[in-house]
Amino acid sequence: MSGVLPGRNIAALRLNSSVVKWYEKAGGVRKDKLPVAGGDRYVGLVMLFSTETGEPLAIFPDGYVQKLRVAGTSAIAARYLARQNSSTMALLGAGWQASAHLVTMTMIRDLKRVKVFSPTPESRRKFVEEWRGKVSVELIESNSAAEAIKDADMVICTTNSISALFPGELLQPGMHVSCVKPCELDALTYKRSDPLIIHWREAKPFQIVIGVDPRSIPDVAEGWPHPLTREDAAIWDLPTISQLVNGQHPGRVKDDSISCFCNNIGLGLQFAAVGSEVLARAREARVGREIPTDWFLEDVHP
Repeated sequence: MSGVLPGRNIAALRLNSSVVKWYEKAGGVRKDKLPVAGGDRYVGLVMLFSTETGEPLAIFPDGYVQKLRVAGTSAIAARYLARQNSSTMALLGAGWQASAHLVTMTMIRDLKRVKVFSPTPESRRKFVEEWRGKVSVELIESNSAAEAIKDADMVICTTNSISALFPGELLQPGMHVSCVKPCELDALTYKRSDPLIIHWREAKPFQIVIGVDPRSIPDVAEGWPHPLTREDAAIWDLPTISQLVNGQHPGRVKDDSISCFCNNIGLGLQFAAVGSEVLARAREARVGREIPTDWFLEDVHP
């Protein structure tokens, strides 16, 4: 991913070098990155460059920034789409993204209860125990997605699943639902949603897999973007989150409607924006290591 934030004269490049596996879990297909680099670690980097000189400014791991920028985007959408009096949230997922969404969603709504479901009992129990007391909400362990969704005002999906997490029939009028990838929600959820907001229209799938038939990859085999379609409309011909923020779209206009934010793609602009703030605060706190810029420069025409 790449993007430019003109206001701060910063360009960002986010780069992943990932080994990925697909596996079945809880009746669906999951996709996960494997920690197979040295020391059982992952490879993900954000690089910042000056748009004035082209020189590199910073390089840092992408993991923590990655989850916060996704959760922040979901929270911005919920600010405009979830009912103001929302007090109960269903959190589907108990991993890396779930923790960030728990924090950001409690910042934009005065939540009282968060019902957490993961198909692995140990995972959801550990999540509830770890975060109880860290956020000012009651955390409740749920035994199924249906149990978590019942009577919830917001349904927030934060998993690595490439299969739908629940049937759209479970959603009730007035709910707000969001996902971190389109395939977490089924076709009925999208059809029932009004408004249905996406992140960005220029979203294209990409897979880089060496020595593998693309048709054997679940993401590709099941269709992309599964299953977000509208009759007589281009696949991504839907209002965007930027239109929510700048007032071009009114957001939620009826209390009894089901609103949806589909985080259909990430943007390099997010890494430029968040990365520029990381750089500014790192400089202010005098943390990190200075690397000679000269290491990355050359005197021959590229």
